[in-house]
Amino acid sequence: MICRHYRWTLQQGGATAHTARTTMNYPKNEHINFIEPRMWPPNSPDINPVHYAIWDALQQRVYHQRQFETVEELKRAIVTEWQKLSQRFIDNSIKEWHRRLEAVIKNGGGHIKHCNLA
Repeated sequence: MICRHYRWTLQQGGATAHTARTTMNYPKNEHINFIEPRMWPPNSPDINPVHYAIWDALQQRVYHQRQFETVEELKRAIVTEWQKLSQRFIDNSIKEWHRRLEAVIKNGGGHIKHCNLA
């Protein structure tokens, strides 16, 4: 079991890859807690730190003044830039979660990208 030494709760989303039978059965078979897609809000990227902060920052860093000739070059750049993301940036992204969750609730579960989060 991959999560033997940790208490994990995995987040699922509504993407096809997340709702595939094999994907849905794996956590059950491995006795891993997970949030099923039907339980996740329809605009979950608004409350997922990876979506609302980290991917954008990583994309900007990877593609800043660069072009890639091969997929391998792109993969190396992604790994390199991922390792350069500071723990402080990641922690701050996670700290924003509660405020974003409250904004999603206040907006009736709707998208909050252009809403005032203050």
